Amino acid sequence: MELYADIIKEALLFFPVLAFFVTIPYIIHNYRKFGSVLSLRILIVYSFVLYLLCAYFLVILPLPSRQEAALLTGPRLQLIPFHFAADIIKEAGSGGILSYINNPALFQMLFNVAMTIPFGMYLRYYFQWSRKKTLAASFLLSLFFELTQLSGLYFYYPRSYRLFDVDDLMANTLGGILGHYLTGPFLKVLPNRQQMDAVSFRRGREVSLARRLTAIVIDITAAVLLGGAAAVLCRICSVTIPYLSWIVCFGYFVLLPAFYGGQTFGKRLTGTKIAAVSRQNAVWYQYVIRGVSIFLGLYGIPRLVYEFLEFCARYHVITEYGTLFLSGLFAAGYCFYFVFAAVMMALHKPLFYEKISRTQVISTVRRRL
Repeated sequence: MELYADIIKEALLFFPVLAFFVTIPYIIHNYRKFGSVLSLRILIVYSFVLYLLCAYFLVILPLPSRQEAALLTGPRLQLIPFHFAADIIKEAGSGGILSYINNPALFQMLFNVAMTIPFGMYLRYYFQWSRKKTLAASFLLSLFFELTQLSGLYFYYPRSYRLFDVDDLMANTLGGILGHYLTGPFLKVLPNRQQMDAVSFRRGREVSLARRLTAIVIDITAAVLLGGAAAVLCRICSVTIPYLSWIVCFGYFVLLPAFYGGQTFGKRLTGTKIAAVSRQNAVWYQYVIRGVSIFLGLYGIPRLVYEFLEFCARYHVITEYGTLFLSGLFAAGYCFYFVFAAVMMALHKPLFYEKISRTQVISTVRRRL
């Protein structure tokens, strides 16, 4: 039991790394399909991922060294069904009934059954799979585990370091089916998949702050990558283009949505788009006004203020402390605006560039009946 506890601890330590790579694709999938990310859905899916990770680690750990694996001489395959019964009798020996109850071979068989019970429960509750699908999936999961062992962790080791056992296939498959049936009583208490979908679609009608920020992060990343690619291409061709980064930004944030139905790459992935206040498609000049307003508000005007303060400091128009005070005041106001903008977006209130351009960000997700 201590060994199993240590393996589960290792899975818990590795889980944040796996979750890091899963989170962004999973969030994008939910935004595209539902328009929102439901907390209960996250809890269920991430607990399922954690369960699979624990089960996988229980199958492959502890790992021997390659030298230790090469020296193994035991059998690689056990293809006799119900051979575990003989193992139980062998372990019990000539002891009494307690030797059959407190039996390592029995515990091993019961553990293999219990290991896939949660798998069957998840498949029936969240994925709403039928008994036949659960049976097939449980068998395939067990087969994957056994082949992982037989292949020596996908041929990393010179030979298998654990036994391919047909009894494990049977026990794991039985566990999945038991999990399917044990889920029945919980279906009357827990919210079902249709109810979660309905809540997700209802929340997805409005564009949340997290959804907008996700689109912004994706768009900034895409624009930086495009700008970098354009700079490399110009360097290879020995061509110099003035203000290349601004041209890329204008093309990405203004021209792309103007010709692509109000969507950038980030908005496309999150199921949102720029539209007129009437929720109709915006006109081309509205995208230009929106882009220019964002540029002036977030860069142009702050840049002019910075140049003015630098001029004052250089020619002593204002004292050094006065310039420092004004610089700090402006920096604080600039940072405050981003907090204010986040609050406005969370409250679904228009920002300054949306008022000027008479545009808004709306959801493109529609519930499929």
